[in-house]
Amino acid sequence: MVLTITDLYRGAGSKFFDDQLMYSQDLNNIEYTKLETIRNSIKSMIIQPGVAIHSLSESALKVEYVDAKHFTINPGYAVDKFGRLIYVPSSTAASGSIYTDPYYHPAWPDRQNIAHNQLPEELTTYYVNIYYTTQQGISGTNDEGTSFYTREYDSYRISVENVLPSENSGGLCLASFPINTDGDIPSSGSINDIRPLLLCAIQTFTTPAREIFRKSIVATDVANNSFAAIAWQSGDLGPDTGVLILKARTSFRYYGEAQVNIHFTASAASDPGSVKVIIATVFDTYNFAGAGSYSFSINLPTTLLSNVLYDVTVSLANVNPTDVAMISEMVIDVI
Repeated sequence: MVLTITDLYRGAGSKFFDDQLMYSQDLNNIEYTKLETIRNSIKSMIIQPGVAIHSLSESALKVEYVDAKHFTINPGYAVDKFGRLIYVPSSTAASGSIYTDPYYHPAWPDRQNIAHNQLPEELTTYYVNIYYTTQQGISGTNDEGTSFYTREYDSYRISVENVLPSENSGGLCLASFPINTDGDIPSSGSINDIRPLLLCAIQTFTTPAREIFRKSIVATDVANNSFAAIAWQSGDLGPDTGVLILKARTSFRYYGEAQVNIHFTASAASDPGSVKVIIATVFDTYNFAGAGSYSFSINLPTTLLSNVLYDVTVSLANVNPTDVAMISEMVIDVI
């Protein structure tokens, strides 16, 4: 098939012809249209926005402890819910030549030895959130002598906040840690890695559909308070210590996979007695004693339906009245 000029230009968003007056807004609209087309294409494939990693064993965009006042974020990529790429480079120095290099980028924001700058009045959980933003660079002057920036560059903003990113911000939460009244992160072990894993539509069928547990259950019982490191704790339960207390939940869709691999951590400060894991309420309950990290597999029956979202839940049972039990991260891997 021979393509005509009309075929080549179809869908480009703008068309020009000889002797047409062209203004700055025409060019700006073209740039915007191209960018929105790319982002909308990416957004249409995203099941879960997040960091471009296969599992939490990878270090991309992981928050690392430096000292009580500082942390570092590793280089890496993420995609937010709007299809915008968040790129944190290894070197944040300016790259390229301003006037001759099309890949020029001004210096990125710092990613190493970032001060959290928090001094709460009581022990408080803070979140390391990252947001897409832009930077301006290369200035020009119009005929009237007014200066403007002639380039905008993709960039990011790292923020330490006492709330998770709002739904409309497109921000991603990478980690959390408690800060005490001295303004200190207690230790490196206080940093809780909660990077969401990027999931795209094609992954559902071609690669494991991994999901990381985030705070999806908020306990209503007064004994179930939010622990500083995003875990759940149970205090005095009274005489009824055998009640199952829901602590963590994530979900998956069934596409004919054979099994679900599950990993979660019962904090070292825990003494839960036993932890019960149930998938979709139709499987057996699995019991584990004591604190530690647990990994195991559950075979899936072929009777599951593809149009149902199946829950994987972790509950605590047999907690002694004076004990504290906490569940932190949970990751499932459907294969």
